[in-house]
Amino acid sequence: MSAGNSAKNPHRVAIRRLKNKLRLGDATASNKIAATYRELGNFRRAFQWWRRTAGPQDGDAWLEVGYCLQYGIGTRRDPTAAIRAYRRAIKTYYTTMYGCEEAQYHLAVALLDRCDTRCRREVERLLSRAAEDGDYPEAADLLEQVGVKRPSRICRCRRGLARRLGGKTHCLLHRRPGARPIWKNCANGPTSRSPPERCRSWRRMETRTLSSRWDT
Repeated sequence: MSAGNSAKNPHRVAIRRLKNKLRLGDATASNKIAATYRELGNFRRAFQWWRRTAGPQDGDAWLEVGYCLQYGIGTRRDPTAAIRAYRRAIKTYYTTMYGCEEAQYHLAVALLDRCDTRCRREVERLLSRAAEDGDYPEAADLLEQVGVKRPSRICRCRRGLARRLGGKTHCLLHRRPGARPIWKNCANGPTSRSPPERCRSWRRMETRTLSSRWDT
């Protein structure tokens, strides 16, 4: 048995046990299965399990679904579906305050990517709510930028997610030099883990965001 397989075996054993718990009615098992697949680097399976978990009893899973759809992690990139998922995360009663704030932040980023000035008030409202406790500096910083004309420092990191799990992979501000976003079935053709400069949709999205001007 190779060293790589040996390292992954504990995760696969854990998945089998969690699936058994799920069959016995453990409501938290499916979310844990998704997180374990992410640990293994199997983002497609992780997305499938988060999509299965997301619902009225688990709003935080909608946050995971939204982020995957926004950046094409384990699925095709679909910004419109990502926006719907974030809205569901915010509206679902069983969403943690921490998860709700992050959903508000990433929904604001997704709306900024649309470069639609009609969304300005909603973006400001979302960022204000995410930043009101004083524990989300990225939201406060982006709110200040929206107050002027041109947001230029948009953090796309996952809040509290380890770098090794992709928490900073899709953020141009904070990812390591040479790190590659985890692209899965991008609509414009790049293969998994293609560099951002080869993905036309990503380059256009960033260019629009950095050059967008708000009506004052």
